[in-house]
Amino acid sequence: MTKILVVDDEPANRRLLWHVLNRNGYEAAGAKDGLEALDLLAQSGFDLVISDVRMPRMDGVALARHIVSSQPIIPIFLMTAYEFDSREDISALNVPCLGKPFSFDQLLSQIRKVLGEERLVKQ
Repeated sequence: MTKILVVDDEPANRRLLWHVLNRNGYEAAGAKDGLEALDLLAQSGFDLVISDVRMPRMDGVALARHIVSSQPIIPIFLMTAYEFDSREDISALNVPCLGKPFSFDQLLSQIRKVLGEERLVKQ
C-alpha cells in the first residue's frame, strides 16, 4: 500500500486529508511541521510527502529542500493558500505546488501524477 505523509500545522486539514487518502486506498500519516515530518521520515518509509508551505518551526519549502537533497527518491509536492514570497526557491526545487482551496479530485489527480498511478476517485 502506498504510504503518504501529510504535513500541515492545521489539525483539521491533516484529518481531512488523512480521511480522503485512506478512503482512496492510501495509507496516510500526519505531521504538524517540517521537523516532525523529518522525524517520521527517518523512522518509516513513505512513498510521497504532501506539505503545506507556511508552518512554524520548519516550513514546507525548507522541508522540500531537505527531502530533495537527502532523499531525492521520495516525491514531494507543496500546497498553499498564499502567494509565494519565495517563488524562485520553489521553482528551483522543481516540486509541484497545489493552490488552496483545491478539490479532492485535484489532490488525487496530483498524487496519481506524481506517483504515476491510475486510481478511481472515491469521496
